[in-house]
Amino acid sequence: MARLKPLPIGAAPELKEMFEKTLAANHYVPNSQLIMQRRPKLVTALRALSNAVFDADGEVSIAFKRLLAYVVARTHGCHY
Repeated sequence: MARLKPLPIGAAPELKEMFEKTLAANHYVPNSQLIMQRRPKLVTALRALSNAVFDADGEVSIAFKRLLAYVVARTHGCHY
């Protein structure tokens, strides 16, 4: 359980469009990002890291990366 309450989409206006795209694509925005929007630069940096990890030009397929992310999350009790 998070110690900080997730903020609603739009609490950081500079992130609103990015969150709406995420919501449209995934049908949810991770609570971690909703919490981190207190510091918008953290969300932007996390998204850049995630985009680099899930880059389609890598040697490992996106499908396998997503499966691996799911297994790791479940192993640590996250309902990702």
